[in-house]
Amino acid sequence: MKYALLGIGQAGLRHYEAFERIKGIKLIGFTEFDQKKAKKFSKKYNVKKYKNLNEIINLKPDFIIIALPHSFRVEEISLCCKNKINLIIEKPLALNINQLKLIEKYISSNKLIHTISFVHRYRKEVLKTKNLISNNYIGGLKFISEIMISQKNALLPKWIDIKKKSGGGVLLYNAIHSIDKLCFLANSNIDYVFAKKTNINKKIDVEDVITISINFKNGLLANLIAVFVPYKTTPKWETKIFGVSGQIDINIRKGLVLIKNNKIKNFDYSEYYKKNGQNYNFFLQSKSYIKSINTKQSPLVSIKDGINSVKVVDAIYKSINLNKAIKIKY
Repeated sequence: MKYALLGIGQAGLRHYEAFERIKGIKLIGFTEFDQKKAKKFSKKYNVKKYKNLNEIINLKPDFIIIALPHSFRVEEISLCCKNKINLIIEKPLALNINQLKLIEKYISSNKLIHTISFVHRYRKEVLKTKNLISNNYIGGLKFISEIMISQKNALLPKWIDIKKKSGGGVLLYNAIHSIDKLCFLANSNIDYVFAKKTNINKKIDVEDVITISINFKNGLLANLIAVFVPYKTTPKWETKIFGVSGQIDINIRKGLVLIKNNKIKNFDYSEYYKKNGQNYNFFLQSKSYIKSINTKQSPLVSIKDGINSVKVVDAIYKSINLNKAIKIKY
C-alpha cells in the first residue's frame, strides 16, 4: 500500500514515523512549503518532493495524509475527495464553520475511508477508561473535569499564533483534542457550551487560556480548562470522571486510577510509554487506519467526529463573543 504526505512539520513527521513501522506501507511522495526542511527530509529518507497535489494524485496513492497549516485544507481536501482518495486529516478538519461548509459535501462520501487525527483516543489510558465506563465500573457518568496545561515551545510553527492562518489559539491547537476525548468517553454529542477566554501573552491575536462549561445531550456535565503558556511550566493533562458509584482519574502519558467501593486501583503505564515512546498512539492510529481501509470499516475516529468538532468549536467562539450559552446545531 502506498501513501503521500502533505506537510512534514511536527505532526507530519509523527505520521511518517508511525507508518514506517508497518510492513508493506510506503511513502511515495510529499509536499512542503519550507524548501530547506523539504530538502533535508528528501535526502534523509530518500523520498521525492513534489510541487503540488496534482502531481501527487497522478501517483495514485491509496491514501494521503493532510498535515498542512489549518488555513490550507479546503482545496486539498476537496481535490482528494473528487479523485476518490482516502484521507487522514490532521485536526481541525477545517479552519472554521465557513470552510467546513465548502468541504462537507465532498468529505461526507460513504465510499471513502477518511479519519481525523484525534490521535489521543488511541492512548492506552484513554482506551482502558472507555472500557471501564462501557462495563459500568463507575455507574452512570455525572461530571467530568478536564485540565490541560502546556508550554508553547520554540519549535512550534509561528502560524499557530496568527488567527487568519490558525483559526484560533489553544482551543484549536490543543483543547480540540480534549473535546474529542470527552465526547468519546461520554458517548454523546455536546448539546450546548458556555466559554470564556483570556491571554497571558498579549502579543498574539489568539487566545492562550480558555475555560468551557459543557452540557452533553445525555445529561452529563463537564468543565474544560486549557492553558498554553509562553514560558516554562509544569505540564498537565488530567481528566477526572465522576460516576454514580465511582471515579476514574486519567493522567495522560502516565496511566489512570480507578476509585470504587472505597478502594483505589492504579493502572501505571510508565513502563509501557518507556518501552514504546510517548507518541506510540500515532502507530496505533496508523495500524487501525490500514485495517479500516482493508476491511472497508469505519475508523475509530469517523469523519462525522471531525465535522462535529468544528461545529462545537464554532459554538465556543460564538459563546465567547456573545457572552452566553450556545446550542450546537448538528
